[in-house]
Amino acid sequence: MKATFLSVFLLLTLLASNKVKAQSFEAYLIAGFDVSQIDGDKLSGYNKGGGVFGGATAFKLNDQWKLQQEITYYQRGSRATDEQLSLDNFSIRRVDYIDFSLVGHHFFDEKWSLLAGAGYGVFVNVKSDVKEDKSLYNGDLFLTVGPQYALSEVLSAAIKLQYSVLPIFKNQDAYNNSINLTLRYKMITK
Repeated sequence: MKATFLSVFLLLTLLASNKVKAQSFEAYLIAGFDVSQIDGDKLSGYNKGGGVFGGATAFKLNDQWKLQQEITYYQRGSRATDEQLSLDNFSIRRVDYIDFSLVGHHFFDEKWSLLAGAGYGVFVNVKSDVKEDKSLYNGDLFLTVGPQYALSEVLSAAIKLQYSVLPIFKNQDAYNNSINLTLRYKMITK
């Protein structure tokens, strides 16, 4: 609820700003995949794959900067390799979130930009083969950064690193750590 309120507030603030004009509004569909691990769960390696999909709105601030608000469904977690199965009491943990993020784009040229921002993931579900799984906090505060490349006027590809700022478990010092590759399709430009 807090994340939804914050997202609506930021959107309204941007719309009211004298730097944001109606001609600079864009809307995107986002789809892709991620590889992730939970730092602190005694497993290592980006062995857990998952999906990423959602949408975004963007506002051009000037020729070099754009501000984008994203809402995505994001599957994070960890998976043991065959070698790690004998060392730990679980083999897979999938943690699903709805992420609300605010991302700044700095454009280097017509094709390349750098994405950097922060967000809050609202916990949706966990699937694990642990009989007594550790209790999760209801959200995940994270930072994100990565390059984006324009494949065409309406399609771009981005690789982003995403890392939790605070622990995700109530009784363990563990953090979501993921790398995602997404395609972003521009649906609306006004």
